[in-house]
Amino acid sequence: MRKGLPELLSVSLATLITAAYVAAVPKGSVSSAFFGWLVYIIPAWTAYAITKGGALAVFGLMSLESASLPIPSEVILPLSGFLISQGKMGLFEVIAAVVAGTFVGAFADYAVGYVFGLEVLEKRRLLGSSQLRAATDWFKRYGAYAVFFSRMIPGMRSIISFPAGAFKMGKLAFIVATEIGSIVYSAILVYIGYVFGQHWEAVVGALNRLLVPIGVFAVSFVIIYVVFIILSAKKLL
Repeated sequence: MRKGLPELLSVSLATLITAAYVAAVPKGSVSSAFFGWLVYIIPAWTAYAITKGGALAVFGLMSLESASLPIPSEVILPLSGFLISQGKMGLFEVIAAVVAGTFVGAFADYAVGYVFGLEVLEKRRLLGSSQLRAATDWFKRYGAYAVFFSRMIPGMRSIISFPAGAFKMGKLAFIVATEIGSIVYSAILVYIGYVFGQHWEAVVGALNRLLVPIGVFAVSFVIIYVVFIILSAKKLL
């Protein structure tokens, strides 16, 4: 296959997939937000825990979210920002809770990948195989950069920890890339909650409508590109 052709075809097909996704999701619907449905399904105790438990609750919830459990940071962080604006939580205690919670959850997934490898996760169907495969391919190609940028993409934020552990990425490098990426992402959402107050849900919904297509494009590109490379190596293209 001609040099540069796999990249061109991958970009073209990924663009078509992203366009199809955007067209298929009704504008303004709850499903247009990656975790939007969780805003309605997640038990009321989550919001209650944050308002009553403060930074300790933020730490616990961020630990679970970073450990690949379906706890939406898109709810936790803006709500924390809103409570900061109301004087019910402190900025530095929220930052500390987010940093510590992210470390605990992300390192737990890293340890699972490090000890058991990716085959166990795939065989037991603990994660979606397509998402895990995309995260693995992305990590193989970009290493620490994949960890850093993935922490800012819904749906990839926590999964990237598994291949990082499975391929024995340096622990310090993993922690640094994870924390820096998470701090950038978390700061944006906390700031949204702080500035927009009670309207933070609408703003986060709009943000998700932008971030999710980007994530769809990135994952699609990686999968398609890897397929082209494999087929090219086997001389099927």
